[in-house]
Amino acid sequence: MKKIFTLLVMMSVLIANAQTIKILYNGNELNDADTVFVPLNGHGDDTEAFFGYQNMTNNAVEFQIRKEVISMNEEADMMFCIGDCYTGVLSQPQSLAAGQIVSESDPLAFHAIYSGSNQPALVKYTFFLTNNENDKISFYIAFGSGSSIRPNDMVKILNAYPNPATRVVNIDYAAPSSDAHLVIKNLTGREVYRTPVSQTGKKQVDISGFNAGVYLYGVEAGGKMICTKKLLVK
Repeated sequence: MKKIFTLLVMMSVLIANAQTIKILYNGNELNDADTVFVPLNGHGDDTEAFFGYQNMTNNAVEFQIRKEVISMNEEADMMFCIGDCYTGVLSQPQSLAAGQIVSESDPLAFHAIYSGSNQPALVKYTFFLTNNENDKISFYIAFGSGSSIRPNDMVKILNAYPNPATRVVNIDYAAPSSDAHLVIKNLTGREVYRTPVSQTGKKQVDISGFNAGVYLYGVEAGGKMICTKKLLVK
């Protein structure tokens, strides 16, 4: 019975985390919370990044795109296009047929446009189903380089969910370099978890062996904690 219960729990988790839309960049699939680094042209002209996407189900779907600017020069502009172009934060609903693939070279490909500045910028885009916002995938575009991600931006990206957590917690993070670590400590300062991380992404951490209580999680680089937040374990 215990094995059957465990199997049912695993199946329910898989169903709950089902992702309808897949995002493609340079022919490769992006994972949730991945970051794409796009070099600037250095002249303040438009810098563009093109993405493909695919409906992974056997049913037609309707989706939208949400933009969240993490950091950008005040004089710059950030827009995105998917057929029509948008300067705001939300697209109109888009239709995608069952199994349909839109390539990066397709006129309906998603593309982000950064203009008016040669300073780095960081923006987050989320594709979500119009009738189910929990069915989503998010990714970051860093116009510039990984070293341009500032501590204040890392705090905005750093997030643990669910929080409070019981058995597993997902942590979105951003790191200033490729030699950083994601660290969890208890309130006495004792380290209970450490793993190397590279730039931005997401880690799933097994906390089933943690004692109930409050913990601090964050990113460490150069031997110093750059940003921390609280995690409650039940």
